[in-house]
Amino acid sequence: MTPSLRLTKRTARWLAAGCVVLALAAIGLAVWLNRSVTVAMPPSDARVVKLLVADEGIVSVRPADVGWGGVDPATVQVKYDGNALPVWIDNDQLRFYAPISPTRYMSETVFWLERSDQASPRISEQPIAARGDLGSIDHYTATLHLEENPIYSPQVASGDHWFWAQLPAPITKTVPFTLTALADGAAEVTIEVWSNTEAPTPIDHDYRLAVNDHPLGDFTWDGQGWHTIEAAIPPGVLHEGGNILTLILPGVKDVVADITDLNWIEVHYPRAFVAQDDRLAFDSSGGLQRLTGFSGPIAVFDVTQPDRVTRIPLQDGASFVGEAGHRYWVVGPRGYRSGQAEAAQLTPDLHDAQNAAAYLAIGPIDLLEPLKPLLDWRTTQGLATMAVPVQAIYDQFGDGRVDPEAIRSFLKYATQHWTVKPQYVLLVGDASYDTLDYTAPPEANRVPTFLVQTVYGGETASDVGFAQLDDDEKPDVAIGRAPARDAEQVRAFVAKTIAYEKSAPPGEWRSRVLAVADGQEAAFHDEAQHFLDQFTGYQTNLVSPPAGATQTNEEIVRDLNEGRAIVGYFGHGSVTQWGKDNLFTVKDVATLQNSEHLPLIINMTCLTGLFTHPKVQSLSETLLWQPDGGAVAILAPTSLTLSSDQSFLSNALVQGLMKDRTARLGDVFLQAQRAVSSQGANTQDVLRTFLLFGDPALRLVQP
Repeated sequence: MTPSLRLTKRTARWLAAGCVVLALAAIGLAVWLNRSVTVAMPPSDARVVKLLVADEGIVSVRPADVGWGGVDPATVQVKYDGNALPVWIDNDQLRFYAPISPTRYMSETVFWLERSDQASPRISEQPIAARGDLGSIDHYTATLHLEENPIYSPQVASGDHWFWAQLPAPITKTVPFTLTALADGAAEVTIEVWSNTEAPTPIDHDYRLAVNDHPLGDFTWDGQGWHTIEAAIPPGVLHEGGNILTLILPGVKDVVADITDLNWIEVHYPRAFVAQDDRLAFDSSGGLQRLTGFSGPIAVFDVTQPDRVTRIPLQDGASFVGEAGHRYWVVGPRGYRSGQAEAAQLTPDLHDAQNAAAYLAIGPIDLLEPLKPLLDWRTTQGLATMAVPVQAIYDQFGDGRVDPEAIRSFLKYATQHWTVKPQYVLLVGDASYDTLDYTAPPEANRVPTFLVQTVYGGETASDVGFAQLDDDEKPDVAIGRAPARDAEQVRAFVAKTIAYEKSAPPGEWRSRVLAVADGQEAAFHDEAQHFLDQFTGYQTNLVSPPAGATQTNEEIVRDLNEGRAIVGYFGHGSVTQWGKDNLFTVKDVATLQNSEHLPLIINMTCLTGLFTHPKVQSLSETLLWQPDGGAVAILAPTSLTLSSDQSFLSNALVQGLMKDRTARLGDVFLQAQRAVSSQGANTQDVLRTFLLFGDPALRLVQP
């Protein structure tokens, strides 16, 4: 059988990015080192290829399927996490067991096919076990896992953040499910939920379960957090084919709010040894097992130890003696898994100590190509530059897996070993907390970010993790991000950045600093005024409307259009606006006409830098992408923190800006970050969640 190569979700994401991705991928990697462009062609005799597999099972692949026509499969090794897996050579087919290890950032598992002079370890064949007096086992315990993930909950303290449904009592939810090859016997249903609410009562939550209208019991518990419900299903209740599980949440007396999030449901039931899709996987209880329902000759594999897989000979073509506690995979001719073959991106060689780049740009190939004018501009300023395709980092530092940790490992290596060490790192590409595209469009996940847990905001984004290269929790290189989803946004970002440094007009606007204070709390006025008082030699003004003011946005837009070099906001905030009085919103950004007077905007607030929402563009992103103006760079938070903790960062920022007015923005921000205490949880959240949107090598205009 020749397996077809499957189009994975990640491949579909790349296709959606446009034809330029395919064209560039076809010719190899484009790498910009200083001012030159080097195109590294993948060699025709490539010795390694990646295979992305989505589901557990026995994989079958021919060398010809990965571009190795005429290669003897016996000379191909299969590696997983750096270790060679045992293989079974069947004519021109290379077959191996694929254990699956999906991550937060990638649903497929990466296996490496490597041409080698060393023979691959082989899947050995066990001797035929004697039947003896063993009786025949007619079923095993199968698990049907039911899960959907349309709802994201950042406030969950640990574990999964994606849920099937939010269930506020009183409510009834029905879940249909289908069972195949059902055998006689008892079953069980397991339900995992997150308890959102709690009350000062002995019981907070109540679930009543039924299957096919048969009551399974009443389940109550107390407290907030994870909870697992387990209910026995008597024999005869389940049906072959369609079934219905009913969840009844009646509410609890004297509890105002009983709210839970449904994560997943599992039905554990007795199932006959009948193939589905020409494959069968089960944990054996021992005894003689007779296998049916296959389209042709079958192969049985003991996969209990993935690195020591063995084949089990059949005694009569359809049965074998299983060993209790062992896991088996059985496949017929059409039951072998396939995978998506990809060329390994091993050029440029990122381990080469002769690499020299003070300025690094990291992103997908299609977003790096339009960045070249900015790299050329930085080169003229004396910075050695290099654009690194993010997939090359995954392949060389992450075993092929999409993971921000691979980028951090790469940066740590480069700062320790390269001839010229990175000082400024620009991440080119958007990211999303919906890392597996449950609800996000494919272009929302181009360069993933770290997802960290915070005191008040729960889980949120942090690019600071890329720069934490030693054990002191302080960033060590200057990190900025251009959260672009397509090449057009990159081109606009590059044009805006270069025009700001090359041709920003002279005038009084260069010495003007604006501060805006939210009138909801008096402390915001004091913080904004203190911010301004530190700018000696600048013209400063404070916009401090009373609570409930309705036209402050018009004043702010007018000030920005007149021109301000630096703008600071102090007050409450959300993803798309300053203050609950709509002091300044994404709608106001669309009216700006300040393209020749772009400010640096410093947001001492909450959430305005949450660039990871898959469908809502944050205020910071809107300011960066506004074609007729906006801002040249933005410092903004991705979470909720207290203004008293933010003051450590804002004061250090101003001191840095005043100490060296010619310093690059990334250097100023890096030193300000390092001045923030990482000892307390609250200030650590400030350190991790305030990010730079823009070029870390940017030089600000001077009075």
